Amino acid sequence: MGRPLLKGLAVMAVGIGAIAICYMGYQANASHQYEQRVQYANKAIENGQEKLDAIDKTIGLFYVDDQQVFLREDLEASELTSEQGKLEAVKVNAEEYNIQTKDLASDTKKIQETKAALTKKIALVEDKLAVQNKTNELFEKPVSSWQEPVNDVVIKEDLTDEAIGNIREDLKLMMIDDQWKKNITDYLDFADAQLTRIKDIEKSIGEMLKDGQITENATYESYLSLADSISQVRNESKKADFTKSLNTISEQLGYGGVSSDNSGASDSSDTYSEEDTGYDEEAYTEDYE
Repeated sequence: MGRPLLKGLAVMAVGIGAIAICYMGYQANASHQYEQRVQYANKAIENGQEKLDAIDKTIGLFYVDDQQVFLREDLEASELTSEQGKLEAVKVNAEEYNIQTKDLASDTKKIQETKAALTKKIALVEDKLAVQNKTNELFEKPVSSWQEPVNDVVIKEDLTDEAIGNIREDLKLMMIDDQWKKNITDYLDFADAQLTRIKDIEKSIGEMLKDGQITENATYESYLSLADSISQVRNESKKADFTKSLNTISEQLGYGGVSSDNSGASDSSDTYSEEDTGYDEEAYTEDYE
């Protein structure tokens, strides 16, 4: 009776021992695997620095010079996408390697900061390119230069205050205050001036012409002022529409008709000043650190 019991206890003891040995072996193997992950992670992060340096160099090529203010004229969004993919592929955080932060090498923090800085640099290029594309959408043709504002642009017929305002809001959110931003603002002011002139003309025509008939506001002086303002409209479609109304006013006043080419004599390069447009620079200006 006693022998079977002792034999059973012996078998149990052997089983427990075997389990203990297996557990210790598992722990030792797990520890070894973790150490391997730590070694791999630190080596991969170290090698990642070279990749980050290459990405930083490529970002510099997105600009026209080393000052990194104005983007290359031929810069494509696909170039940004490519570098973003390369940057995301560089793993520099402990959780990406399934290890603890305390086991990272001491110089890892510097590499992490480098990646974070490059992420911001690519985001800035992306924002600048997006703002330039939006600004181009305001005009019938793309602007001729971002480095030197040229007031030869012509707004689209369906341009709205909202479209201009949205770009101003985008500029507010960009924590920069460089010449590029100032130049973009100049182009927005050009668009504002032309749109304000169009709205003023529409208001004047509405006051001088009701249901196809002139009103008491249609005087010789108001007619001349309207003709002069229409002559400075750059959008040809709007100018043609306004000239039709001007013709109606002119004929009913007894002055005969006018063509869109001679609706008034003035320099077409003239634009409204900020006072004319009602544009309040303080409303759109923000201090950036």
